[in-house]
Amino acid sequence: MRRWGIRKKVLVVTLVPTLLTTLMLGLFFTYSWVNNIESLLRDRGESLSRQLAAGAEYGLFTGNRSLLSSLSNAFLEEQDVRSITFYDSDGRRLLHTGPGSSERLAAEHLPASGATRVVDLESTRFVTPVQLQNLMIESMLDLGIRQSTSELSKPLGWVSVEMSHVRTDKETYKAMLISLLLVLGGVIVSLAIALRLSRAFTDPIFELNAAVAKLKEGKLDTRVYTGAGPEFEQLESGLNAMAEELSRAQAEMQQNIDQATEDLRETLETIEIQNIELDFARKEALEASRIKSEFLANMSHEIRTPLNGIIGFTELLLKSPLPRPQRDHLNTIRKSSEILLTIINDILDFSKIEAGKLILDRVPFHLRDTIEEVMVMLAPAAHAKNLDLVPLVYHDVPDNIMGDPLRVKQIITNLVNNAIKFTQTGEVVLRASLEEEDKERNRVTLRISITDSGVGLSRAQQQSLFNAFSQADASTARQYGGTGLGLAISKRLVEEMGGKIGLESELGKGSTFWFTLNSDLAASGDTVSPKDALQGERVLYLEHQKTTGLAVEHMLRDWGMTVDRVASPGAMQEQIEEAQKNQAGYAVAVIGITRHLLNSSQYINLVRTLEIERDCRTLLLTPTLETHDNGLTHLASGHLTKPVCRDALYEELLLLVHGIHTREPVMAEFPAVPPPPRPTPQAPRVLAVDDNEANLKLVLTLLRDFQIEAEGAASGFEALSKARQQPFDLVFMDLQMPGMDGVETTARIRELDDNHHRTPIIALTAHALSEEQHQLTQQGFDGYMAKPISSRQLAALIRDFTGYDCGVTGETVATPDIRDTRRATLRPSSRKLQQECVSIEESIQLAAGKADLAEELFSMLLEQLITDRDKLSRLWAAGNTEALIDCVHKLHGATRYCGVPELRTAANRLETGLKRTEPDLEGLLEQLLAAIDRLLAWSEQMDWQQLFREHRGEAETAS
Repeated sequence: MRRWGIRKKVLVVTLVPTLLTTLMLGLFFTYSWVNNIESLLRDRGESLSRQLAAGAEYGLFTGNRSLLSSLSNAFLEEQDVRSITFYDSDGRRLLHTGPGSSERLAAEHLPASGATRVVDLESTRFVTPVQLQNLMIESMLDLGIRQSTSELSKPLGWVSVEMSHVRTDKETYKAMLISLLLVLGGVIVSLAIALRLSRAFTDPIFELNAAVAKLKEGKLDTRVYTGAGPEFEQLESGLNAMAEELSRAQAEMQQNIDQATEDLRETLETIEIQNIELDFARKEALEASRIKSEFLANMSHEIRTPLNGIIGFTELLLKSPLPRPQRDHLNTIRKSSEILLTIINDILDFSKIEAGKLILDRVPFHLRDTIEEVMVMLAPAAHAKNLDLVPLVYHDVPDNIMGDPLRVKQIITNLVNNAIKFTQTGEVVLRASLEEEDKERNRVTLRISITDSGVGLSRAQQQSLFNAFSQADASTARQYGGTGLGLAISKRLVEEMGGKIGLESELGKGSTFWFTLNSDLAASGDTVSPKDALQGERVLYLEHQKTTGLAVEHMLRDWGMTVDRVASPGAMQEQIEEAQKNQAGYAVAVIGITRHLLNSSQYINLVRTLEIERDCRTLLLTPTLETHDNGLTHLASGHLTKPVCRDALYEELLLLVHGIHTREPVMAEFPAVPPPPRPTPQAPRVLAVDDNEANLKLVLTLLRDFQIEAEGAASGFEALSKARQQPFDLVFMDLQMPGMDGVETTARIRELDDNHHRTPIIALTAHALSEEQHQLTQQGFDGYMAKPISSRQLAALIRDFTGYDCGVTGETVATPDIRDTRRATLRPSSRKLQQECVSIEESIQLAAGKADLAEELFSMLLEQLITDRDKLSRLWAAGNTEALIDCVHKLHGATRYCGVPELRTAANRLETGLKRTEPDLEGLLEQLLAAIDRLLAWSEQMDWQQLFREHRGEAETAS
């Protein structure tokens, strides 16, 4: 009703009450009239039926039809009487007068006393019983007529008077018609009054609206006079006064506009002069920015070139045998050079952003791999401060997304490194979650947050933290270093990607830095095998770091594994023992420890007990170790460093649980699209071109360390001359050189290529603002490598373009893992309770209580096992059953003199099976070989000679 007009509201207010009142009165009138008509008909019919019953008493008693006929004819003359019927005492019709059917009334319509009505559609019949009067009964008795009491109470008959509904129906219709006419008359009168009132209200309002519309159009001479009453007169006078005031204001405004126009004309002339001056200033600023960018680019080349030599030759020196102090000095030089290189990179990145030359790639990449690479790279710095570094990527986060992986990695590295730097104790946790998903556009918004338990930030520090060259602690005695560009660069990169960045922090309670990534989902081109090989396996997990435990448990449960947590080594040992007693042991025991527990005797005994006595494979999760020469890591079947990567954990568990090797060789980072490697029977011929003597010497030294025939050229002319003399398998080309630069030299060398030979050329540059890699590809280059050069990148490029394996997997030459042989023969964990591998007490008892004899017998058994194991495998493969039975029999006999219950039982079962030709002989042989392996492993891990001597000393003391 709020949007209704005044006319509609007046009509509603006037008509609704009148219409409701008229309808109620008409209904009440009609209802009363119809009820009165029906009551009159009913009363008249009952009265006539009683009169007729009294008059027909004698006629029914005597059966005088003529008397009854005269009575009925007299009553038919009454108004609304349609017919009269007489019934005898048995209910049979005795006489009927008037129209109507001759049907017989039902018994329920013939009452013994009182009257009843039978209503039909067109008429109503009033049925009344006829009774004998008392006086008549007495006279009848005097005449000697005797009747019983029951006969006296029975009616003589019944009288039915049928009353017609014709007149009553007419009266009913008449009443309804009169009521309808009254209602319509009332509505019409009310409508006329409402229309008149609404016009009296709305017509003046319409006039006022028209006047306002004219004023709105600018006709300020408009005046309005409605003459509709005192209320409207006040409105008229106000509107007319407003029109006069507007006319006066318009005149003044026009005068002011003329004056302002004149002033504006003068101002525009001044602004035009200033714009010319600003244009000159802008050109000067752009020229200064260009000069600054070129200066930084040139300084990049000039600074990074000597850094390349410093870092490269430092790495070469570190590979040579040096005294410990000199090695420490070289490590200090290398770390300082890397810090200087990081500072230079930050400054150049910031300069690139300021110059508007930042170009973001848009390629598909795996978010989880990117996060794990950053966490693994920064793990040593965190673990050196005893911090728990944990990545938590929720399962609903998509892995294949579009974007610039290098820039995303740079942002995460800056934020995580910043968190590690300002955290002394506790943890640094990275969380990646799905914030929003648009399935129609195939687009997602991801939120990545880094939470630390460090010193926190005040509100004043938070406000200026993302500004360039700003630091939380800028005092001269500050504890934390840095250029103050990391967060500023991260902020600009996030904004360039269309996301947001922020932080939540409280002084003394840590900080949470977060940023969002708006990215399209990448089409999964290569099929990824589902990680379902571990589904249903049971794992027992012991972890001291709560957040790391949550992350690892989350990954294990995602693969369908059942994870049980324990809080102490004793609880883990008891639970594994109990599970094996129930014939439902665990597939693997995962033990996560901190740095100070690496040499704990409690954990060393736990791992030894699980591996040797319980035959349960253990996976050790440790912080980054400075050296792998640790007794605990060699005792366990598997070892991973924290933070735990998904693929590495899955492959390690697959090896420990099922003995499956799935690791693939690590692929090189460069180039983006390498050509298919061609097999080379010998080392390739490589040409290195660089105008800097130190850089050229470094590249040649690294190549010769790889046993590669390499030549050097100090200029483009020299390189072109050597390329014309003989073809090379690979060329490393510096971009900036005097005279003929790297691009021109590459174009000249490309002219020498033919259909049989195309020389791969890799660009080497320290120029931070150089063209992107795809632009280098258009200029004829096959790849790109930035200075300073590392041996790993160099070896990867050589392998990708020539097929020659330099034997480098990291920054140093790869060395074989001393555990590979043992890991290649790993057996799954025993799920059932095993017999004791070695019993020293039983060995001494079998040697007649002589510990020295028991030690000698056990030593002889170990020497025999080394040869018997290979012999058993060869005989089984050859199918020589007789020789196999003989070998097993001898081994079984040897076990009878030593306390080796498990080996004795396995040898007995295989010997019995071979003699009886049982079907599962291969399984029995595997059990025997597993028992031999377990006994040999026990002998390697345990100082069994000392155990025998301790028992010998106890026996001597007791005697």
